[in-house]
Amino acid sequence: MMRADKRRFEKAGSLHYAACDLSAGVRAGFTLQNGALAHAAAGEYVGSGGRFALPAGCVPEALYFLRSNAFCAAAYAAGKLYFCAGDGGAFAEVPDVALTRAPVGVRVYDGGEALVLSDGVSVCELTAEGVAACEGVAPFVCAGYAYERLWICTDGFRVRFSALRDVHDFESGGYIDFPDGKGEILAFADLNNAFYLFRRFGIQKLIAKGTEDEFALSDVPSPAAEIYGAVCTENGKAYFLAEGGLYSFDGRASAPLCPDFRPAIAPRGERGAQMAACRGRIYLSARFGKEEGVGVFREDGSEGYVLLYGGGALVAADLPAGRRVLFCKDGQFLELRGEKGAAPALWESVPAAPFGGREGVLEEVVFSAEGSFSVSVRSEYGERRFEVVSEGGTKRFRASLRGSEFTFTVLSKGDAGRAFALAAGYSRRA
Repeated sequence: MMRADKRRFEKAGSLHYAACDLSAGVRAGFTLQNGALAHAAAGEYVGSGGRFALPAGCVPEALYFLRSNAFCAAAYAAGKLYFCAGDGGAFAEVPDVALTRAPVGVRVYDGGEALVLSDGVSVCELTAEGVAACEGVAPFVCAGYAYERLWICTDGFRVRFSALRDVHDFESGGYIDFPDGKGEILAFADLNNAFYLFRRFGIQKLIAKGTEDEFALSDVPSPAAEIYGAVCTENGKAYFLAEGGLYSFDGRASAPLCPDFRPAIAPRGERGAQMAACRGRIYLSARFGKEEGVGVFREDGSEGYVLLYGGGALVAADLPAGRRVLFCKDGQFLELRGEKGAAPALWESVPAAPFGGREGVLEEVVFSAEGSFSVSVRSEYGERRFEVVSEGGTKRFRASLRGSEFTFTVLSKGDAGRAFALAAGYSRRA
């Protein structure tokens, strides 16, 4: 514990006190319950036990699967695709398939389930038999399947559609240009018997049940934020990543998912986030604060937590035998199992500038909590750290830390701690 020189510590009455907003900042493993930081439910992950083996040196950037009993899957790594023919089998390189980047996929049904994949340059198709070139489908940047047609976006604004009930016949289909101030098309979603376009700055609904001259496009309410993509659907809702965090969309309106849990997700331009949904859970592989991990959110937004494991590729499969969620770390597959114990619980405040950017002194830290914690504060001049064990009371610590801006961190040392309040006493005496 850091202790200050008592001669430098002013009386409480002469200090300027400011409470930290526990609902702001970055949280990993904490939820906000009645204004207090509390542990979220957590997941456990285990090694694959040698299953889903990858060739030496293969580190997948993206994963794909079919909804079959055998869990047929594919992985993309360094310009190549790898195919896994069975649940727990080994991945083998697919010959004669070269890609420029991780392809986007669209699930189609044309006499059976298939996944059509494209990197914007070439197109291939994943079926239970393997991966092969896909004839008749032009390269695309995003795609969707609705109204018994395959819809592909080729350049961000032009949408081509296949013939009715034939996803490989685009000669008998057509195209629609969608120049619009909402920006380029990022993803499609088939939701509640309607088809939606997710654009850079909004969401639109496409009606295409009749002939081409009856197709119609209309705007729907969307967040006042830039949409990054990573769209998935689950139980009548779509989920997507935007500037303000993770959102849900039910066809009528969009809303933040887990509004009491707002991790700092990496901005567009860093590693692309990947998202999947399965049996009432939304899985997001992204950057949270300064670390990478997998966020797990309940579809009703009631709770979320983050596993800070530093991985990337993610896939979730809804199989007859149950939910299967795989992610990759250092070239090895790990499997997310159940929800047990407690997640790593960390909270970091937004920077506090008590004197508007002028220099002052943090004299005292006041922390109310129940459990075991490590509380720290840093400024441009250094850091102070305090170890706290409390049964529900308030602890006061002398800090004597100069600075113009202060950032606080609370780390839970147990699995059931609760942090009720955090405040700081400042003075202008250096």
